[in-house]
Amino acid sequence: MTFVLPRAARVVFVVKQVSPVCKIAAHFVVYGHAGLNRIRFPDRASRLQLEPGTYRITARTRAGRVVRRVTIVAVDGGAPTRDQIATARTTNVCSAARRFAAAENGSARANLLNYPQRSFAPAHPSASGPSAGRNTHSGAVLAASVEKAARAIRPLLVALLAVAIALFGIASLPPEALPESRANKVIVRHREEIAGLGAAAFVAVVIAFLLG
Repeated sequence: MTFVLPRAARVVFVVKQVSPVCKIAAHFVVYGHAGLNRIRFPDRASRLQLEPGTYRITARTRAGRVVRRVTIVAVDGGAPTRDQIATARTTNVCSAARRFAAAENGSARANLLNYPQRSFAPAHPSASGPSAGRNTHSGAVLAASVEKAARAIRPLLVALLAVAIALFGIASLPPEALPESRANKVIVRHREEIAGLGAAAFVAVVIAFLLG
């Protein structure tokens, strides 16, 4: 393989298999001199073993300038015909993969462009009038305030329900539960009042939950 350099430079060779698979087979560096350079590829001392297939060898300088690009065909025994070699040289699955990926990306972009878009632009003030906008905002603020108040008062309602249940329990205690005690006398004397307080507390809790 030969290549020409205007001045001495380091040249990077990349060996890429393009058929039947797409992969990087090897890469190596050659220090070339100004003028015509000739290298043997693959060198007998090289450990590079090429599988049967088509390979594209690209030589670039450190600045990225391509100084040589060749396509070779590696065969596994036998002597292929010229037509077979010519066909193998033109086979490139890497290009087919790139075209397929580009087609997939184009299809995805087309689907994205055709997807119905929602408009989140606010309506013009003249469509609903300035008073309607203020009323809507005020209604939203009022609803948020009511919701916050409901959340804040909910623990109190639960406590009031517990008090109502406790009053019902106290009012329903039989005289034998607290024999010969002052509390028993108070419960017996004010049983109706205690039950009434429990009922009032229970009704208040029910009404608050219904309104909330």
